[in-house]
Amino acid sequence: MVVLDRDEAVAARTDDELVLAWHERREIATEVVARSAPSMRSFMDLTALRDAAFCHRHRQLTRERGKEIARERLEEGRRRGAEWVVLFEDVTPLGSQRLEMHVRTGHALHTSSRTELDSPIPRFELEVVQLDPATGNWLIDRPPLMPSRTFHSHEEWEARIAQARTTFGKGIT
Repeated sequence: MVVLDRDEAVAARTDDELVLAWHERREIATEVVARSAPSMRSFMDLTALRDAAFCHRHRQLTRERGKEIARERLEEGRRRGAEWVVLFEDVTPLGSQRLEMHVRTGHALHTSSRTELDSPIPRFELEVVQLDPATGNWLIDRPPLMPSRTFHSHEEWEARIAQARTTFGKGIT
């Protein structure tokens, strides 16, 4: 397996640094493949390999920045004395996702909506998960406090979100 590590052109910490490294380190894939034994160079598309490595690093940067933003929002919410704080929100033409955390308990409403290209009927989902109250990190080793439920009406979804906010905002599970 050929792997580009963080020290090889993908040590960039920002999107701008990553773009600069992509332009300046075009030979990186050749260098990494040459270290592989036996050499797989004749079987590999080195341009695709390089581009995939840079895409992977971009995804890492995006995740890292998302975590920073969530921590900043949580800290700001604590300073303001907020009961709930939105850690993540993304809206696209085909749907949305939102992660809203109860500051004291770490209980979080994970909500999403989406419309499939093959169906005009939107789907709305809600689950309640446990986040680390100190950091806002998702505790993936814990089962959801309320498993994911799907709704076919925006009004019902909004009502269930309000109900979950009341229920799980009390610190009772």
